[in-house]
Amino acid sequence: MMRIVAAGAVVIAALAAAGCGSAAAHTAPRPTVTVTATPRPAHKVRHHHHRTPAPPAPVAAPAPNANAEAVVDQFYADITNHDYPTAWSLGGDNISGTDYNSWVAGYSTTARLNLGTDATWNGPTVNAELIAVQTDGSVKTYQGTYTVIGGVITAASIVQTS
Repeated sequence: MMRIVAAGAVVIAALAAAGCGSAAAHTAPRPTVTVTATPRPAHKVRHHHHRTPAPPAPVAAPAPNANAEAVVDQFYADITNHDYPTAWSLGGDNISGTDYNSWVAGYSTTARLNLGTDATWNGPTVNAELIAVQTDGSVKTYQGTYTVIGGVITAASIVQTS
């Protein structure tokens, strides 16, 4: 039994000498890290009396004409949705012939609007037929033209046909 213990002690001593089983055997040497500060450039001195004025900003090209037919369609969509302030800003103030409150009151008996339009692409004139179904079920029809400039209805010539 002594031999096994002695043999075991020799194996343990040999492993310890080789570094097996110790923390030192698993730790690799660490590299040296050097930190070097990067120098910042010195501030440049600027002389303001030598400044030349900036060139003028380029003039933006004029926006293409808004699709007049789309403006008239939106105008009546806003009225149908009771968004009177937006419709007013799209040209209601130009074609109403009255003040805002009276203009809004004029639609109080309108239940539904159906609009048919025809226009030349990028032209300012829109031909329109408007069918206004009233809250009592009666129907009024209107025909005429709208003039749209810069995305706003600037004029209208509309007559009631029935």
